[in-house]
Amino acid sequence: MGHTSIMMLAEIGGMKLEKALHGKIPQELLDKYRYYLSSLLSEEEIRQREYYELVSGQEDDYIKFFIANCESEIALCLVELIMLRLAEPGIGILLDMVSPGNGEGVSIITAAKVAGEFESLEDAILPMSKAKETADFLLEHLGSESKEFYKSVYTADDYLLNFLAGGWPEDFGLKEEVERYNPWEDESEVYGIEDEVKKLADNIEGLLYSEHQELFSILIGGDKESGRYTLARSAAKELNIPLLTVGFENLLVDNTSKNSIRLIVRNCALEARALCIRNITKGKDTEYLIRHINKIYRKHCALPLFLLTQKDVKLAPSLSEAYISVKIPEDERISKALWQGLLPAEYSDMAMSLSSKMKLKAGQIYRVSKECKALTKAGEILDEHRICKLCYEILDDGRYENVKWVSPGFDLSDLKIDAHNMGILQDVINQVEKRGQVYDDWNLRSRYAYGRCVSVILAGPPGTGKTMTVHALASRLGLELYKVDLSQIADKYIGETEKRLEEVFAKAEKSNMILFFDEADAVMGKRGEVKDAHDKYANTQISFILQRIEEYDGIVLLATNNLQNIDTAFMRRIRYVVSFQMPDKDVRKEIWAGAFGGDVPVSEDIDFDYLAETFEFSGGEIKNVVLNAVFYGAGDGGIVEMKHVMKAVYRELTKLRPVTLAGNYGKYSYMLRE
Repeated sequence: MGHTSIMMLAEIGGMKLEKALHGKIPQELLDKYRYYLSSLLSEEEIRQREYYELVSGQEDDYIKFFIANCESEIALCLVELIMLRLAEPGIGILLDMVSPGNGEGVSIITAAKVAGEFESLEDAILPMSKAKETADFLLEHLGSESKEFYKSVYTADDYLLNFLAGGWPEDFGLKEEVERYNPWEDESEVYGIEDEVKKLADNIEGLLYSEHQELFSILIGGDKESGRYTLARSAAKELNIPLLTVGFENLLVDNTSKNSIRLIVRNCALEARALCIRNITKGKDTEYLIRHINKIYRKHCALPLFLLTQKDVKLAPSLSEAYISVKIPEDERISKALWQGLLPAEYSDMAMSLSSKMKLKAGQIYRVSKECKALTKAGEILDEHRICKLCYEILDDGRYENVKWVSPGFDLSDLKIDAHNMGILQDVINQVEKRGQVYDDWNLRSRYAYGRCVSVILAGPPGTGKTMTVHALASRLGLELYKVDLSQIADKYIGETEKRLEEVFAKAEKSNMILFFDEADAVMGKRGEVKDAHDKYANTQISFILQRIEEYDGIVLLATNNLQNIDTAFMRRIRYVVSFQMPDKDVRKEIWAGAFGGDVPVSEDIDFDYLAETFEFSGGEIKNVVLNAVFYGAGDGGIVEMKHVMKAVYRELTKLRPVTLAGNYGKYSYMLRE
């Protein structure tokens, strides 16, 4: 321990110890430890030297902070004697001559006697009690607590020794729990919340330097990864306030939590840092812990206390001091700024579209952008769909119970629909991709606080392209498609269906997914006259779904075979309706010709005109026929011929109809006799 500050403390302690023992023990015993003692000085001379060497003569603030935290002469003397004892363990013999029972450290009563301020033990009780409070905060207690508090023995831990040595402190017992933030080292940029940072910093400054200054707390609420810590850190940077940050999970009540809290607050006090507690969750011990931390922190620290809470945690009612309460805003304006600022420069033009489609929190956007930078550096060229896929990899936390993921297998070019319906689909795409511009850039979000759901009903007979259109939309938007299994949602017990639907919508809101309800009339049928409890429940269920769709800030697609079965109240709240009809001859020919795909070996003898003219199939039925025909061809020479198609047609027709005579197939009837 050769550092100047520690040796100065030890030297001052030696001066005080020699003065306390002078004339009370043999001189030769004092001479044995002469290196650590000094020539006898008066009490005034010792005080002057102590002040000059430890306070006024120090260029570094850390020793001044430490002296200020000692608070009393006895507490400071206790630290000086501990440093003396650590420098020369043999000095314990002299300490026990002042007052026995010091063990491996120094007791409070020994420090009180060496400080020499009191004529009797009774006079020293109150000052020693105050010194014990300081010792319990700054020092490491040795042994069990004595019934006579002034006999409590203390030493210095590794953190305190490193601190006094002027080096970067080791977090004794806290190595994996705390994080130090130094604003002067932070070169990171803030995106999207510049106004919020400035406003918070101004409010903190106003309270911090007010005429009647007192400790206050800063409550920042929001979801995990919503940017709470970024806001706290950025406001601290504006005011040049260093932080010591700890996760709330490291402070939950157990056998060591109180000591951990003491060590954390001690670090803040000695290093002049504001304490920031992250991710405060709701629990039975939450308010108790915060009050306990607040009590210790208020006593020893002058900087504000940052408390970063989850949405459902309400701390304001339990705080007795002043506080500033802030909520992390959630809008696409901030998301857009984050995407623009964090993505590699060559992809920044995707920011508007990504912020409109992907409802990610700030921390999630940061992680996606970090992965984008790594992939770009590795030579991969990214498009928007690839970036969306990275988003879903981060979002997928197993939350999709009762919701089935569907892989989009088509795009808009595969659809055989008229220009009117294609125009509606383009409108849907526009609604999704331009949300940020309309609601945030043009400031319409506050005027449309609800009803922003992009809802579409796809109505028409089976096989006419409803599901295919759903897939094509998901593929075009680059969003994941989740089909809600209504058989798993609907429940005969009152209230259960609504509960399960609420879970689906809540999960969807966090997942940026397209919700697809097939056969929607199963839960969204017409309300009828209330004749019994079942009718009342059915109507209540429909009202709930209406309300939830209106509140949902995402995309909902609903398919039905019969639009007439959907309750009219739904129709008033649905943004778009796409109607599907059975395809005519020309459309059927396009479907037949396109259904085989580019790599299937197809014989020139296949008569698409005949197939389109003769069989009034839906698109779904044509796909069934083609797929079966391809398998027939694969098993019969490796090429698909007209005979294979006719066999598949026959199989399709006889699924739902009585046996059909081969003669009904016209000029290709002979193929069925082979």
